[in-house]
Amino acid sequence: MGKKTEHYPYDDIKTHCFHIVFDLDKNGNICQSEEDWCDEVFDEIPNFALGDEKAREISKDSPRKATRHGMKLLYEVKEIKEANAEYLSSNPSSEDKYLKRGEFGELILYYLLKKKLGKPQLISKIYFKDSYNAVVHGFDAVHYDKESNELWIGESKFYKDKNSALRELADDLDKHFNLDFFKQEFTIISDRFKDLGIQNDEIKDLIDPDTKFISKLVNINVCFFALFDDKILQSFSYEQETDKTSQDFLDKLKISVEKTRQNFDSKTEKFPYKESLKIHLFLFPVQSKYELVRRMHEKLKKEQS
Repeated sequence: MGKKTEHYPYDDIKTHCFHIVFDLDKNGNICQSEEDWCDEVFDEIPNFALGDEKAREISKDSPRKATRHGMKLLYEVKEIKEANAEYLSSNPSSEDKYLKRGEFGELILYYLLKKKLGKPQLISKIYFKDSYNAVVHGFDAVHYDKESNELWIGESKFYKDKNSALRELADDLDKHFNLDFFKQEFTIISDRFKDLGIQNDEIKDLIDPDTKFISKLVNINVCFFALFDDKILQSFSYEQETDKTSQDFLDKLKISVEKTRQNFDSKTEKFPYKESLKIHLFLFPVQSKYELVRRMHEKLKKEQS
């Protein structure tokens, strides 16, 4: 499940760190398997964009048909199209105003929740676009753990700078996890359930706009996902004559993760519902956010040809 992504859970501080797997290239150098990772993430686009049931329905005719349909839905999103043109232009903007958040962030968050944590998607956000092909705004991910009857709700940010991503995620905590926003968003989710004809009393009770606010909070896991440039990856190595990640790298990563969590907690210390809401931090360091996103755009564009 998600073989091209390494996962380091730090359960005691509700933090998960991920990175693209490393391997040896043809010259014996240690490098990340970015192309294989992109393939693995893109394989999830039909289910991400259409939802599992719709993807299965379309796949009955042809698996390729579901893939094309999912890719088309993703590509037609206004923000994705604009960012695609920007990233693949011969003179891209240095401002990098696109994809600080966006559907690639949402796609990767979906992939991590489903493949690494085993939490299936509840609602496909991409499938419910408005009439201008813009994604309906709200939570970036809505997943569900049937065994515990808990929602996993996510917000995502793509930044070159980790601190900027943490600052924006902390801002989302205040903006999105309050009484008014919950009522609005859960009304939308409830309406989409009706559109899909989903019958599940436990979920319906949980997302019912009239359910007590405290009852929602204690049954929700919030995932704040940040993808950012980080030099920590330059420290990656293997133990000699093994395929095991070196303890030196693991020790450095642990220190970095703990400091990052402390930084995030300091930015959210005034949040009034911290004692009720389970707040998880998903960290995804990369060598170059710009180059990774560009690679994903090239792949998405190629699939439209």
